[in-house]
Amino acid sequence: MKKLVKYLAILLIFLMPIATYAEMWSPNRVRVNMKIGGSSDPGEQGAITAEAKCPDSGGNCTTYGLADGTVLASMSGEDKESERVTTGFSIHYIMDMNILVGIHLHSTENTSLVTQGTDWAATTAGGAATAVGGGIATAYNAALGGAGTALGVIKRKSSINFLDVGYFYDMADIVGGMSVSGGLGLPILGSSGETYIVYGLTGQTLNGGVPSETITADEASAMSYFADFGYALGVHEALFSLRMINTSGSANVPTDKGIGKVLGKDKFEGGSNHTLFFLGYGYIF
Repeated sequence: MKKLVKYLAILLIFLMPIATYAEMWSPNRVRVNMKIGGSSDPGEQGAITAEAKCPDSGGNCTTYGLADGTVLASMSGEDKESERVTTGFSIHYIMDMNILVGIHLHSTENTSLVTQGTDWAATTAGGAATAVGGGIATAYNAALGGAGTALGVIKRKSSINFLDVGYFYDMADIVGGMSVSGGLGLPILGSSGETYIVYGLTGQTLNGGVPSETITADEASAMSYFADFGYALGVHEALFSLRMINTSGSANVPTDKGIGKVLGKDKFEGGSNHTLFFLGYGYIF
């Protein structure tokens, strides 16, 4: 698959300008854009909740006849982004029919810290569940730490290669040298992504003794929209571009260990919305 993506990229970047066998599709200008700024949704889960459930190590669940999965105690925490790096690069060709084609390469990497926000507290369900949960909460707060305890570090990395298609409009009749173009970025030229989690002592106690794990998405989607504004001076062109990228992904995870055990969920999800700005250069053939 990676070789196929490379071949497609080479075909698009190097071979299209010489494809003069079809004059109607021959390019009359080429553009290159580099990201200079923008904003993105934080790559984090935000508020999280961890729970202690039956069976418990002391055998109290069996003694009191509590079913497996009964919540005994819980605490709340937060997965908060601490740093992020996002990069973007695109190359576009404008054809004689004013059709725009090209590629956009997008990558992002962020790190977030997971911290316990509250002390452990027994469930309010009442009866034996609350009684057993009270003992577990006291033991956890003493042995693992309460509010403010660091649970782990999460590092997320992703890259997407978009095939850009759109339309070019020359505004020379309105403002000399001006042009505008826009279109869609289709994520069909390859993508990759993974989440790497490193747990502290408390995190390992809660997740079944896993010191670290790498999670790769089972399902993912992405879409991009872009608009380019150009001003030509002779054969040279100055560009300003705006691009929006929406991504989402999820992975099935086991609930008996790792992040699935901590969160009590069998699916780990994430996503982000990006609004990015670019400056670029164009050359008119």
